[in-house]
Amino acid sequence: MRKTTRAFAVGMLFATTILAIVHYTNDKQYTIISEQQYEQIVAERNELAEKLEKQKKETEKTTPSQKEKVYIYTLTIAKGEASRDVANRLEQAHIIDDAQSFLTYLDTHQLTRALRPGTYVVTSDMSYEQITKKITK
Repeated sequence: MRKTTRAFAVGMLFATTILAIVHYTNDKQYTIISEQQYEQIVAERNELAEKLEKQKKETEKTTPSQKEKVYIYTLTIAKGEASRDVANRLEQAHIIDDAQSFLTYLDTHQLTRALRPGTYVVTSDMSYEQITKKITK
């Protein structure tokens, strides 16, 4: 019993020593900035975001509008069908651009298991939100 306790204590001492060495020899350097510097950085970030939005709007105005094809698809969801299968069919029908991003949207909004069996008409100009509202009633 005494040997076991001593071995355990030596092990704890060894582990603590290793952790201390790693902690104190870590070369991460943190910079401490004042509140004023922080506010300046946030203001610059917001300013850049506004400029980006303005540039996006300008490019939308200057870019000649091309008529995109709008695809219409009749989606039939069977009872117990996986959301992955539905997303893949929507991608193949050109309703959504990426099945994985649609699945991520469903996961984020906790709608993966909320798909309801039935037949739905969906179009390619619908957003993820509009599609999910329709198929999760």
